[in-house]
Amino acid sequence: MIKGAKTIAEYAIRKWINQNFYCDCVHITEMHGNEAFIKDKTGDCMIVVYDPATRQVMAK
Repeated sequence: MIKGAKTIAEYAIRKWINQNFYCDCVHITEMHGNEAFIKDKTGDCMIVVYDPATRQVMAK
């Protein structure tokens, strides 16, 4: 279960992270609208975007 999401975009991004990464390996460092900056345990970063029209999360 995903707790603490403040928006649908954040919920979708957290769900995408849970489906694509091992538990606690990746976390959201910043959330701006439909975009999230995520970081893994090694320090690598990625921007992911929630598209409300398609209801999909994609790497930017």
